[in-house]
Amino acid sequence: MFIRQFQVEGLGHLSTLIGDEEAGLAAVVDPRRDIDVYVAAAHERGLRISHVIETHLHNDYVSGGRELAATTGAEQLIGAGAELGYEHRPLRDGDSAVVGGLRFRVLDTPGHTPEHVAYAVADLSRAEAPVLMFTGGSLLVGAVGRTDLLGAEHARPYAEAMFHSLHDSILRHEDFVGVFPTHGAGSLCSTGIGSTASSTIGFERRFNPLLQPAEVDEFARLLLAGQPAVPRYFARMRSINQAGPRVLGGIPAPMPVSLAGLRHLQTGGAALVDLRSPRAFAERHIPGSLSIPAGSSFGTWLGWVVDLDLPVVFILPGGGGAASGANRATWDDAIRQALRIGHESVAGYLDGGIGTWIEAGLPTESNGRIGVAALARAVDRGGRAAPLVVDVRQPSEYEAGHVPGAWHIGAGDLPGRLADLPRDRPIAAMCASGYRASVATALLDAAGFTNVSWVAGGVDEWAAAGFPLARGAA
Repeated sequence: MFIRQFQVEGLGHLSTLIGDEEAGLAAVVDPRRDIDVYVAAAHERGLRISHVIETHLHNDYVSGGRELAATTGAEQLIGAGAELGYEHRPLRDGDSAVVGGLRFRVLDTPGHTPEHVAYAVADLSRAEAPVLMFTGGSLLVGAVGRTDLLGAEHARPYAEAMFHSLHDSILRHEDFVGVFPTHGAGSLCSTGIGSTASSTIGFERRFNPLLQPAEVDEFARLLLAGQPAVPRYFARMRSINQAGPRVLGGIPAPMPVSLAGLRHLQTGGAALVDLRSPRAFAERHIPGSLSIPAGSSFGTWLGWVVDLDLPVVFILPGGGGAASGANRATWDDAIRQALRIGHESVAGYLDGGIGTWIEAGLPTESNGRIGVAALARAVDRGGRAAPLVVDVRQPSEYEAGHVPGAWHIGAGDLPGRLADLPRDRPIAAMCASGYRASVATALLDAAGFTNVSWVAGGVDEWAAAGFPLARGAA
C-alpha cells in the first residue's frame, strides 16, 4: 500500500493519494481543484488513478473530483445523500469499493454535513481488518468537524448526529486504525484542529477533548462554542460541488492586462486586487483597490471580500510581466487559490504592475501605518482625535486579549458594518500581524473613510511591548 497526503495550508485542506503498487491502481480522496499534483505523483509511482473518493459535499473549497475523473477516466464515488448532478457512483452504509487489493467500506457518518460518509480501508494483502479510515469532516486531529455550516438551525440536531456517528461508527474500530481527515490545521471547518495531518483512533479516543463527553448535550456545547467566522464564499461551495464545477482542463497561464484594458474593466465594476505587502500598499496604491497580500491565506480572503462573479485584475508585487521568475510563481499560486474557492473571473494581472499606473500620471492614494508605541500614545491622549481601534481578528482571538476599548469587527464583516463606524474620527485596524488589518484598511479606504491606518505588528507586538490587554467578548 502506498499513501501520500497533500496539504493546502491556507485552507487547512488535506487530500490523499492511496494505491496498491502491485496492482498499479490508486484512488484520490477529497481532491482539491488543481489536480496536477495527484496526476504527477501517481505517474511517479507508476499508478493509474482509477477512483476519486469523496467524503462529503465541501463547504470550504471546490472539489477536484469531477476534474480528476474527466482527466483520468476515474470513477467518482460519494455518499448517496450527496445527489450529485453529474456521473458518479452513489454509496450507502456498508457498501464497498475495491482499488486493487484495497477495500474501502462505507460508514454513514452524518453530522458535519447530512450526507457525510467515512471510509474504513483494509489492505487485503495483509488482513480483512481496516488499517486506516478516511474521516473527512467528522473525526479530525484533536477536534471534530463543526455542525453549523449549513445554518444555525441545524447546529444542534447535526451535533447530535455527529455524536452518534463518532461513538456508534468510528470509535468502534481498533485503536491502531489510522485517522486521515480532510480538514487540518487552519481550516475554518472547526476550531482547535491539531497541526499533524493524521492520527489514530486510539490516540484520539484518549486525547481528543470532543470525544470525552459521555452525553450529547455536553458534546454539543463544547463543539459549538468558539467556532470561527466563515468567509462569504462558503455559502456557494455546496451547490457548486453538487451541480458539478466546470472542468478546467488545466491552470490558466499568466494573462497580462494593459492599462487601457484595466480602465475598461473598471468601468464594468471589476475589482482590482493588490497582492503586494501591507507596507507597500499603505505607501501607495490605486484608488479603490483592495489589499489581499500574496500568501497562503490569499484565496480565503479573496472569497471573503470579492464576489465570486466579479471580474478581478491582480496587481503583482514586482513590476514587469509574469512570464517567469517570482511574478510567475506569485501568479500561479494566486490563480490556483482563486480556482480552489470558485473564483473563475480573474481577467489577468496589470502588465507592469502599479508602475504602469504611476507612469501614466494617474492618481494614487496612501493610508497610515502606525506602530504599537505610537498607537498607545494616541489612545492615551483620548478625545475625538484618538483613533478608534477596530480589532479585525476572529472572535476567539479578540476574547483572548485585545487593546482596551477596541471594537471587534471581523475583517470579512466590515462591508456590512460600515454604518456603525464613525467617519469623523481616525480608525486604526488591528489584527495579529498586519495581514488582516491591511485587508480591512483597504476596505475602509474603498468605502470612503479618509483617516484610516493599520497597526504594524498587531496585538502580539502590543503585548510583547508590555501594553495592557483586556479580555472577554466584544
